[in-house]
Amino acid sequence: MSFQPKFGQAADEFERYRPEYPPALLERILRELPPARRNRAMDLGAGTGKFTRELVPHFREVVAVEPDALMAGKIREQFPQVVVRIATAEDSSQELASADLVAIANALHWMDSARVFANSHLWLREEGILAVFDRPLPKASPEIDALVMAEFRGPWKPHRDPRLKRARDWQALVRTAPGFAVVEEAKLAYVLPMTPAEYVGFWRSTSYGSAYARSLPASESYWSELESRFRAASPDGMIPVDFSPTLLLARKS
Repeated sequence: MSFQPKFGQAADEFERYRPEYPPALLERILRELPPARRNRAMDLGAGTGKFTRELVPHFREVVAVEPDALMAGKIREQFPQVVVRIATAEDSSQELASADLVAIANALHWMDSARVFANSHLWLREEGILAVFDRPLPKASPEIDALVMAEFRGPWKPHRDPRLKRARDWQALVRTAPGFAVVEEAKLAYVLPMTPAEYVGFWRSTSYGSAYARSLPASESYWSELESRFRAASPDGMIPVDFSPTLLLARKS
């Protein structure tokens, strides 16, 4: 399937409202990569660089691979030292056996995993690490979740890409990737308090929420109305949102 941009027009919302990753996630990755093996890291499907920025202080060179030019532009704006490749992870190029880490953050479901794992195996040095992490859809209170599910089953449904369903299977894909041996699998607890406006912002940053809103004559009115419903369902003004990711670390064997 040829690449079709899904997020570029929501790049500002993606950068502003997508949460950062829990510190423990990077700590676990670095635990498998001592300082002498932190020369080059690659972030595949890097988006606006949410995880790229975590890698910059720890690696001599960071390569961000992102096919959407509008998303990749956010990385260039903030981190001119990062090597940005506007390409898919399937079609990107990289010197063989030149990377110590290949990371895929919340993006494997958009990719042809067999091709990407094969590329990663070629790009990684011996004993290099493949780090893949993802999370299910965020969960909040039952009242807020009910409001979100109504949008899922209603206006957002026609705009959801079928590939998003593959998020359920990604762990099995990593475990069985040829040429890799899983060295750690962990779910990291990560609950963030968000205002109703911030939580609406998260859904604005999704491919389907943003696509639906763009189909409306008055998209801001739609988001304002959804925010009002979130606010009515969260009397104390804050929404605890569970963004807990699962991390799989696999070593090139």
